[in-house]
Amino acid sequence: MKKKLLILAMCLFSALSANAANWVALDGGSDDAQVFIDTESIKFIKADTCTYALLHKKGNEAAKAVYIKSNYSNDTAGIIRVEDFSEETYNPGFYSKHTSAFMKDAMSNSLLNAAHNFALSTYSDNFAAGSSSEFGITNLKNVSNYLPDNAKLGLSDEEYNAYVDGIKSALFENWKTSVHTVFTDINLVISVNSDGSFNGYRILKSTGDDRAKRAAIAAVNLSAPFTPFPDNAGYMRTVNIPVTFEQKFFKKRVK
Repeated sequence: MKKKLLILAMCLFSALSANAANWVALDGGSDDAQVFIDTESIKFIKADTCTYALLHKKGNEAAKAVYIKSNYSNDTAGIIRVEDFSEETYNPGFYSKHTSAFMKDAMSNSLLNAAHNFALSTYSDNFAAGSSSEFGITNLKNVSNYLPDNAKLGLSDEEYNAYVDGIKSALFENWKTSVHTVFTDINLVISVNSDGSFNGYRILKSTGDDRAKRAAIAAVNLSAPFTPFPDNAGYMRTVNIPVTFEQKFFKKRVK
């Protein structure tokens, strides 16, 4: 039923806004409600801040255009404005310049988190290549007590490697590469809680610029939450895992 409603909604929204937007469905909707993000509306107004538009449709209610602001320095997001959707009034460009919003934890709402992370994943493609904005990207979320081994989980080497390989596989699938990630090597440590929730990261070193770093961080955000610790893992609540995003020519890998 949900799939049928989703297909019908996509057809409806395509007809309404074929000349104005590129709507992509987001996960997190319900059987009678769907949410789409306009990929054409995503605009990084600063190196750490972007705006974008969502389209919300619930049952027989009128579709709503929701204009959002996201800040990636502290992972917060807020609603700029909500209005009835129509092709005539839909104007995400206007709200990219009028961005007053009450910001809250983007992770507190699954749908807002999905939109927040989707917008981040487009950073390399959407942020102007010639921008001179500086962004202290390594200071976004610091983690402490870095341990590059299995000391905290107490698993066998085979069990630990299998667990870490599962995480790296998810990161690989969600890593959006572009011309900005070619010949880059991004080394970071990610902190994972025992239930698989994402606890933070620290960039250790990098041969890429901010756009390449952002692409790697976006992959982490999109992959979270991760698989919980194996049942036979030790009592520790958090483990820090080193990860490297590497791309040479058309070959990419997460190791």
